[in-house]
Amino acid sequence: MIPPLFKMHHKPFLPAMALLAFVLQVAAADKSNLVDIAGRKLHMLVRGTGNPTIVIEAGMGEPPVESGSWTKVVDELSKSNRVVLYDRAGLGQSDPAAKLPRTSFDVANDLNALLTKAAIPGPYLLVGHSYGGLHIRMFASQYPGKVAGMVLVDASHPDQAQRWIASFGPVSPNDPEPIRKVREFLGSRTTPSSNPEQIDPRASSAQVRAARGLGAKPLVILNHSSKFRLDPSLPEDVSLKLEKIAQELQAEFKRLSTNSTLRQSANGGHNLHVEDPDLVISGIRQVLAQTKNPAKPAP
Repeated sequence: MIPPLFKMHHKPFLPAMALLAFVLQVAAADKSNLVDIAGRKLHMLVRGTGNPTIVIEAGMGEPPVESGSWTKVVDELSKSNRVVLYDRAGLGQSDPAAKLPRTSFDVANDLNALLTKAAIPGPYLLVGHSYGGLHIRMFASQYPGKVAGMVLVDASHPDQAQRWIASFGPVSPNDPEPIRKVREFLGSRTTPSSNPEQIDPRASSAQVRAARGLGAKPLVILNHSSKFRLDPSLPEDVSLKLEKIAQELQAEFKRLSTNSTLRQSANGGHNLHVEDPDLVISGIRQVLAQTKNPAKPAP
């Protein structure tokens, strides 16, 4: 699901000089361009200065450069650090991939090529929302020397869909309609044709399961509120069962690093960067602080 779009609102009859100053200010703050990587162009937005660079990997199907859903997070963090957003292949203004279907391995390689070609030096603080969490885990496994830390924003777990489907038990003709629909929805998400990016979920999940962890690099895991429901039409006992699995899977992410923290939103749902941006900003700042003052190993 793509978060709601943000819209910019301007005051009416803004004087010409003030408007020009505003335009110049935005132009100075943002560097948006198409970067060629091996004959394909990816749309990238760079804002701010300061290391480590924060690289945001959005959820499935979202072109974050154009959607504006990360605006509040980027506005705040770019005051102290360089922040990079980009649209993956086939999204927004980015060219489609040369070969389909794709996997998290392909996405990680695209991101590395993009950052290299744009001359944005590492190490990077990786931020991954939803399915973007799988992609940054793959990047960290492929390019460990380029990663300073990581923030998972209600990230997808490679076992998530199958664990949820298994919780429903065997298919029964007496299944309530909401359960039948959710079961079908989750089952349909196992093929590349089920998503706009033609990502192969099974292959990507297998890649990420085999990926290396972060060692002692800082990791913050941001989880949705326990009030969130995958589908409000489901019976509450079923929703609670699904939510218990979701919380268990989020807790499993702590194993990725010996320096990990799990934080839960009080009220935010899956799109935490929109519904609880302060938590996302705080989580990223926590990792930034830890990269500057690495935790000492226990005696």
